[in-house]
Amino acid sequence: MRLPSGRTALSALLTVPLLLAVAACSDSDGGRTAPDALDQKALEAALLTQAELPQGWELAGGGKDVEKDEIAQADRAACQPVMDLVSGRSAGIAPTAQVDVGLLGAGQEQGASHLGINQYKEGDAAALLAAATAALPGCTGFGIKQEGGGVSPAAVTTAPAPALGDAALYFELAVGAEGETITIPHTVVRKGSALVITTTMNVARAKSVPIPEPLIKAQVDKLAAAQQQ
Repeated sequence: MRLPSGRTALSALLTVPLLLAVAACSDSDGGRTAPDALDQKALEAALLTQAELPQGWELAGGGKDVEKDEIAQADRAACQPVMDLVSGRSAGIAPTAQVDVGLLGAGQEQGASHLGINQYKEGDAAALLAAATAALPGCTGFGIKQEGGGVSPAAVTTAPAPALGDAALYFELAVGAEGETITIPHTVVRKGSALVITTTMNVARAKSVPIPEPLIKAQVDKLAAAQQQ
């Protein structure tokens, strides 16, 4: 993944886990379709609507497209699983369907938060999440490669994840560029063969509005209901 300098670079990081365009979502080689798998149409129907959001939150449009198979690259192989989860895919795993939407909290800049669902083949969602979970303790500090040979410094901190879905992970990715640091909290919840992913881009001069757990729970519950149909 190319990471240009400055705010553009940091904004690009925010888009990666959620904004893999529908056209970019392709079956990974091998693997079986999961019994609970949702196709693109069903996944779109499983995304929260405006009426289902907590008070004070609103939908703010969809995400930006990124290139097919674009994966952020860590400068240490041991930390690549973290960037694979941030990217929503790895060298051997890709979503089979994906939806995302921008979220706007009270006083928040548009585009700062996102909610998305990635559908995978059987076992792939669990593999991505498990690999990142195992890698995080050794990746408190590393670099993210930029096209052209540059490296953006990155730091990761973890905290308890919400008790939702089949497995969940919470971490904050702080990325620096041109003297500025943007911290991007990630909450990733696996339900069956899909991942619910939320991110928020926090900058020092802008108001930070954390995505509330009830919003994430509502999305996980709606996804679970769709998987049972």
